[in-house]
Amino acid sequence: MSNQISDHELMYLVRENDEEAWSMILKRYERLIYMIMHKHMHVIKTLRIDQDDVFQEGNLGLYDAILNFQDHLCMPLYPFAKVCIERRIQSLFRKHSSQSYQILRTALSLDQAINEDDQMYLCDVIPSPPSLKEPHQYVNTLILEEKIDHVLSKCTSLEREIFDYRMQGYPYQWIAKTCDIKSKTIDNTMSKIKKALRQVI
Repeated sequence: MSNQISDHELMYLVRENDEEAWSMILKRYERLIYMIMHKHMHVIKTLRIDQDDVFQEGNLGLYDAILNFQDHLCMPLYPFAKVCIERRIQSLFRKHSSQSYQILRTALSLDQAINEDDQMYLCDVIPSPPSLKEPHQYVNTLILEEKIDHVLSKCTSLEREIFDYRMQGYPYQWIAKTCDIKSKTIDNTMSKIKKALRQVI
């Protein structure tokens, strides 16, 4: 089977139970899984998760995308697969974390006004957790996550480490001791990241 065949054609063949089409689409999206893993490598290392486990979870996310993809919604497979893989990997992170990921909800009030006339609030623009049957909400969630990733990419490695620990719910005292820094440094870092997030959300 030619490698030039489109995702749309492959998905048609997958629905016809073509095993070669299954193999081709899984191979085609393998690079996407590795790209997402690379983006989250600092979290993987922090939580000490085996990279093979993360890849396997990404593969399960890809299976979710293939099985739940709906042609009639006129959305390409790639962005849908990307968010399904992200969700699976994020779920794995939560399982390996001792506490819930609460940082964004505690750091940024959902009742906080985000425009000058106080007519729009943060809760108006953050989507609810989407289901697999709502791919457009998946994409909105992905856009939000990419904005957060963009902010973090401009931070130092120490600032990202502090943010990751807070994402996992670790207290200031524990982070200060682990990173050998003062609590004031943590406070300044979180204030800096919160300010940057408010500018893009």
